[in-house]
Amino acid sequence: MVATKRELRNHFDPEYPDFNTEYPDQLRVDQFLNEFEQFVRVRRELAGKASFSPARAGELPAFVLLYLPDDHTAGTRPGSPRPAASVADNDLALGRIVEAVSHSPYWEDTAIFALEDDAQDGADHVDAHRSIALVISKYSPGSSEQPFVAHQFYTTVNMIHTMEVLLGLPPMNQNDAFAPLMGPLFSGAGNQAPFAADWRNRNNGLIYQMNPPQGPGAEASSKLDFSRPDAAQASLLNAILWRDRKGDLPIPRPQHGVVPPNSRQEH
Repeated sequence: MVATKRELRNHFDPEYPDFNTEYPDQLRVDQFLNEFEQFVRVRRELAGKASFSPARAGELPAFVLLYLPDDHTAGTRPGSPRPAASVADNDLALGRIVEAVSHSPYWEDTAIFALEDDAQDGADHVDAHRSIALVISKYSPGSSEQPFVAHQFYTTVNMIHTMEVLLGLPPMNQNDAFAPLMGPLFSGAGNQAPFAADWRNRNNGLIYQMNPPQGPGAEASSKLDFSRPDAAQASLLNAILWRDRKGDLPIPRPQHGVVPPNSRQEH
């Protein structure tokens, strides 16, 4: 990878793979963990010295942006990973990151925020622009057996404002300044146990499964542009993924919502 902005020079990993859905997210995580483990080793080596300062030991950057793009999938393009394989690969990659961080000295003061970059698929009775968001830290309430689910209405701006506060940064404008913080997701006792990645979809071979030559949507998928993020026609890719998962079941009509329901409405 090459820095395209001056601010990124010397602040990114040139060995980290760029957008390529043929490249497994497992290898992306391998690259991240190779670097992360160096920070962990330095911090542990310095921990016993009199001049030890947790704020500086290891010098792990206060903010790390890490992207795992394979859940974009390549549709049902022949020879590419199956959509289910791509998503399973992506899930395991995130699990490995959480496992590594939560078993390291950085678990004391690190929060992991994970969200999709372009929520638009998964149409059902709710507006498909809603998305999954995960917040993982030592102060997370709930547990792996009974996870905490926040039912407040949040947007990406709420997440940005929460990260700004954790980093001690001022808001960028009035939009993030007035966005409520995601406080309930840090309401735990501070004793969240470390996590372990779930390797079942590696062990059962799912993450290695490839699309067949003549599968549903194969021809259309072959014509889509997967060379860069969001270049593929979204509506067509969504239809291909729906058929791959649901067969001949009709695609639901899109639901659109402008504002969240208030407390007097039931949805």
